[in-house]
Amino acid sequence: MKTIIVSFCLFLMAISGIVGQTSAPKFSLTEGFFVQHYSGNLGNSFFKFKTVCFGGGNINLGYQLNPSFQVDLGFSMGDFGYVATKADIERIEALEAECPTCGEALDMDQLRSRMIAGNVALRYQFSNGYLLKSESPLKPYAYLGFGLNNLRDNMRRHCVNEGNHWSINSGFGLAYRFGTNYQIGYNVGFGCFPFQKVYNTDEELIASIEEEDAYIKLTKQKDWYLQNMLFVGVTF
Repeated sequence: MKTIIVSFCLFLMAISGIVGQTSAPKFSLTEGFFVQHYSGNLGNSFFKFKTVCFGGGNINLGYQLNPSFQVDLGFSMGDFGYVATKADIERIEALEAECPTCGEALDMDQLRSRMIAGNVALRYQFSNGYLLKSESPLKPYAYLGFGLNNLRDNMRRHCVNEGNHWSINSGFGLAYRFGTNYQIGYNVGFGCFPFQKVYNTDEELIASIEEEDAYIKLTKQKDWYLQNMLFVGVTF
């Protein structure tokens, strides 16, 4: 897989050297590395860099429809999870919440999974000649889309609902274009899993508890991820 990705990147960069000299750039290819955070029933590590978070990599191919809009097709791979803090553990223990398939001795205190994702998004570019000058080297943007995420249980404790999970994705970023066809930038991306929880939960126990119970509120929390990413790229 790594050989295919590298070969594909080199191929597109070679094309950019040929096409970029004779026509306005329509395609962009970026590669980045991110730190991935978790928010859900175990706790919240968004922008809390002293908590446990995991890394990963991303590759994105964009096609500019017009000066304002671009379609992005992305692929990412990394670890997704969380280790509960002392305060999280006290809150979870007070609710007597446990991982239903981990065994009686294991409470809900940590999650670690491997996430491989494909994403499609529509990007709005602010340097479109209306809000900001199109020739500006600073290229701020925002986007909205969806993704399909394949999750695997790294801990082998059956704490992860393994398989494919749909997500709704959004985010914003800032690219700095230098030279004719090159850019660097920062992107912050959010993803929500609206249909199925990442962390395994006991559906029978949930069904037996009253709706106003605090444990219901805990297990009904949606799982989210946050990616802080630095990237480099070319246009062609």
